[in-house]
Amino acid sequence: MRDLNRLEASEEQFVPERKTLVIQSAVLFLFFFPLFFQLSGSIFDNVGMYFDSKGQLTKLPIPIATIFCFIGIGLLLRLSSSHFGMGFVFSIFIAMFFSVLLSVVSVGKEELAKFILMIQFILPMFGLVLGMLYIRPQNEYLRFEAITLYVLLLVIPGEVIATLMSGNALLSPSLYIFSLYQHLQYLPVIFVGFYFLSVVSLYESKYLRYLTIFLAPFIGVYIAASLSVLAILLAGIASLATVFMLASQRRKGFCFLVIALLWGGFTAYYPAIQSNPTYKAKFKVEQVEQVEQVGFISLLPANLRERIYYWEFYGKGIFESPKIFVFGHSKRPDRNSYPSAHNYYLDLIYHFGVISLLPFFYLIFQTIKKCGKAIPSHFSCLGFMMLMLLVSFYIFADNSLKVAFRQPYPGMMMFFLWGVLLVRLSEYENEIKAC
Repeated sequence: MRDLNRLEASEEQFVPERKTLVIQSAVLFLFFFPLFFQLSGSIFDNVGMYFDSKGQLTKLPIPIATIFCFIGIGLLLRLSSSHFGMGFVFSIFIAMFFSVLLSVVSVGKEELAKFILMIQFILPMFGLVLGMLYIRPQNEYLRFEAITLYVLLLVIPGEVIATLMSGNALLSPSLYIFSLYQHLQYLPVIFVGFYFLSVVSLYESKYLRYLTIFLAPFIGVYIAASLSVLAILLAGIASLATVFMLASQRRKGFCFLVIALLWGGFTAYYPAIQSNPTYKAKFKVEQVEQVEQVGFISLLPANLRERIYYWEFYGKGIFESPKIFVFGHSKRPDRNSYPSAHNYYLDLIYHFGVISLLPFFYLIFQTIKKCGKAIPSHFSCLGFMMLMLLVSFYIFADNSLKVAFRQPYPGMMMFFLWGVLLVRLSEYENEIKAC
């Protein structure tokens, strides 16, 4: 009789769980979809190559991911007892809050700007919570890797076609109905990561596998047109990892086709981008005969020289006094001269002090520690290995050269992947303990 009651209870839970997974998939689709709106009440549809809100909140593009992130958290919190991600966000929020109280000495625009900046840092971190609450469905068509593939199928071909029709070799932000924000600086690294994660996670599914093959040449053109060095670097690393992973699973034909189509599209389009004035300005190198007279930095490409300039300013700024080092500066530097440190961790220390970086150190340490334990026994789990590679790239490469973690859409996507990785690491750790 007791067994019958258990069976009935499990049957009663099955239908709600299936509905929840469908709802979760719908929420995640809207979470991943790069649609931006403005507080003025309109959809972001800027047709220009670059957009500057000039610090006006009503003009700042906000992704719908910010809304559906909290909807997803509210939906899944009832079904999970995992609160580690919430604890991380809360601890870093408290650290930043105290740094603001102790470093801001006057009330006015500077104080308001500091609180707005704190929100910019905190908001994307809720993606970590959503990632840790994510429930992995048995149905592969409902998994988040498949959902990111659906989003890419709607966005990437449309953006490539819009770029070709615009007559400008550089990637177009406009999809006619709406525009993408930070389409050159931040989005390519996210979309490239999504694509390779779907390739190695969904290769066993016949129809999803065909979709990744169809998308491959578009991804190649997209990477070239984005003019993103980090996107190209990630694509190269992920391609090598994909070849190794799929070859070990005897999927050489599928692997060769995807890689050949992707890099074929990239190679075919790259000469067009090289003739673009933006390419020449970005990678311009000073032509000098005597290196000693101008210094080594003058020989670097323009984009690297710019980053060193920012690093020097922010690096000196954090050591102005012990109080500033611990709690950060009371106000932001001039946006026109120093928009960011081009290094997330340096940016975080400058504005909120080293106290705000301590939770990050702990989170990174725990991630590395758990990865070291899980890799030997789960080396054949291709999705896990690619997820670990992407999160590592975002933590150590992308955010060392940009401030992606504090951008609403890119930051939420990166933190979401990080949250999913942490949960899987915990599951693998429990499996090892059980053995």
